[in-house]
Amino acid sequence: MPTAEWIFEHSFPAALIALALLGACGAIAFSFWRDLPRNGSALVVGALRTLFFLLFAWVLLMPGKKRALTEVVRPRFLVLLDTSASMSQSADPTAGRSRWAAAQDLLGRDWSKSVARKCQMEVYPFHSDLATPVALDQLGTLAPDGKSSHLNLSLNRLFDRLRGQDLAGVLLLSDGLDTREKKDAWSESGFAAPLYVAELEKPGLPDDKPDMRVDAIDTPRRAIVGWDTALSVTVAGQGGKGAPFPVVLYKNGKEVEKVAVQLPPEGGNREVQFKLTHTEVATETYLVRIPVLPDEVQTNDNELAVAVDVLDAKNRVLFLEDTPRFESKHLSRALFANKDITPLAFFQLPSRKLPGTKEWIPYGDRLGLTFDLTPEQLRLNKIIILGDFDAEALTPEHCRAIVEFVEKGGSLVLLGGQRLWGEGGIAKTELSKLLPFTRPGGPAIEGKFAVAWTAEGRAHPALANNPDLPTDLPPVLSLFTGCTLSAGALPLVDADTGAGGRQPVLVSRIYGQGKVLTVLTDSLWRWAMQPGDEKPYPKFWRQIVQWMSPSDGELDKYHLELFTDAGTIAVGDPAILQARLVIPPGETRKSWKVVCQVTTPADRTLSLAMTGKNIQASGGAEIPGYVAEFVPAEPGNFRAVATVEIDGKQVLSTPCLFSVRSTSQELVLKPINDRALRNLARASGGRYGTPDELDAALRDLRVTERRERKLEYHSLWQTFTVLSCLIALLALEWVFRKLRNLS
Repeated sequence: MPTAEWIFEHSFPAALIALALLGACGAIAFSFWRDLPRNGSALVVGALRTLFFLLFAWVLLMPGKKRALTEVVRPRFLVLLDTSASMSQSADPTAGRSRWAAAQDLLGRDWSKSVARKCQMEVYPFHSDLATPVALDQLGTLAPDGKSSHLNLSLNRLFDRLRGQDLAGVLLLSDGLDTREKKDAWSESGFAAPLYVAELEKPGLPDDKPDMRVDAIDTPRRAIVGWDTALSVTVAGQGGKGAPFPVVLYKNGKEVEKVAVQLPPEGGNREVQFKLTHTEVATETYLVRIPVLPDEVQTNDNELAVAVDVLDAKNRVLFLEDTPRFESKHLSRALFANKDITPLAFFQLPSRKLPGTKEWIPYGDRLGLTFDLTPEQLRLNKIIILGDFDAEALTPEHCRAIVEFVEKGGSLVLLGGQRLWGEGGIAKTELSKLLPFTRPGGPAIEGKFAVAWTAEGRAHPALANNPDLPTDLPPVLSLFTGCTLSAGALPLVDADTGAGGRQPVLVSRIYGQGKVLTVLTDSLWRWAMQPGDEKPYPKFWRQIVQWMSPSDGELDKYHLELFTDAGTIAVGDPAILQARLVIPPGETRKSWKVVCQVTTPADRTLSLAMTGKNIQASGGAEIPGYVAEFVPAEPGNFRAVATVEIDGKQVLSTPCLFSVRSTSQELVLKPINDRALRNLARASGGRYGTPDELDAALRDLRVTERRERKLEYHSLWQTFTVLSCLIALLALEWVFRKLRNLS
């Protein structure tokens, strides 16, 4: 039951208000006794004036009522409904209905009424992304027409959006076919509420006809001359009575290797490993193809291509650090264990010859080396890793030399700490122009912060397509927060700080012809202490070094990059080609004519004029670029190269490869991915079952209601009635005085 009490919110003491009221009444009585005749008119005026002051005193007391209410808060129960086109299909010939029909049937059963009485219910549709929630009675407006299914993305978006809310559970109605994810490992992650996952059809095959496909290719996109890399191919399919079939690897159009692969008749997938040998600096094109099998109908998904940039083997990496610390110790070990580079490490320690000064001391067996941080010495390297320095440790000449090094194509890693990111750090030097963010100086916050790849990080050339890099990253214990990202900045890894939201940990940008990577923690070295066989620390730095090692072509004055929005699309879907032209700092961007040459699978060449348009960057920022849209009319592997003529010289981009399939993978008839669906239910503490089983389980769903106590405040003075009475009393007194000729 609600309970109410009177409250008075006046800031003046009540005694003073009472004295003021008595004084006002006394003044009224005295002035009326002295100035007005003693008759009925004076009494009316006196009464009106007295009523006004009494009501005004009531307003000054600012009275109100406070009520305490106890409300019952029901938890939320959500339905995540897949609206992608694959839901309109059925791979079970005995079902007699599509997956969409099975989902609609389950939504119309008695469990929904039972759960609606206990919980707040909403339906979230999804296909390529999470859509706006709808009520159960609005399901008739939905249709399974989405061109792709991003189940993992939509699940994470759902729980991010409802973080901190009381969830009784989530009913997942999907076939589990995620066209964005290459493997099912994502489904083994737990979620903040139990997932009730429906088996919308029996797992199985529509028939025995073979249907094999190349689902994905994973390989480092940059390699070193003389060093071998691995190419991992995910082959999937069903049918063919379990007979072996060939998987062929082509390099620049020539067959280099062939292996036999066998899948179970009921369907499945398997990874095939190829060893790639790189003998010279070049851009190598690798094609993986499954020859068409007898009676195979779906043949447009039998091959995929990938391009690998092979760099020279003389990558020199320079690591500069002030006082040695845990971060510099572990990074030095990782660099010297990397056989793809020639590392040099120097620490700035107190001089033994000149007391009160510092000198560069080489690390390890390079004891005979000397270093002065001159432009000539910097040009001998491709990457500089700058440790924890304050502004006084670097002279203006040192800073200008580093800025010039990056402008001309070198790469810079800022492995900062309390000094570099503090108030007296890099922000007070000329190096601040290299930063991909602005940040007020200050110490790091400490705690245990969970970190994860961002969307930009997963797609970044430094980290994408590397099967060795772990998907789950260990936490960090410190963060330099308060960064405002600049245009063109890409956050690769961020951390969850709780009340402070997500904060960037690794941020990259292009500056001039070079690349800059910033590390906003001084506890990254703890990744090297991760137990188990998976060591993310050396793998992370190996991939970063490969990406940041510029090739000779990247050291030119101008650099043109070409990329597409998706590596695999369907015939009829637009391929959006985007180019970015990097120009020297200080030069004015002109109306250059950028052309994109697209080579089709039939060796026809199409010339596309690219129009100048801003390209979306992280955080909503935009950077200048060029865009062309191309709608392929045939399946196969396409190759695109962008060119621009500047001062009579042709600048070419590295080739951009993308595959076109005659039918979208969303429309390829496949059985439901019951493995991923079972993993989701098990990892979240939910349940996987048929519609009948889930109907019975959800009817008996037990929920815990919360009781919340709320306080309501109701003003008794700041109302229309009270304020109108005040004005009316003054008006009545004035009118009465005029009518009776009273002064």
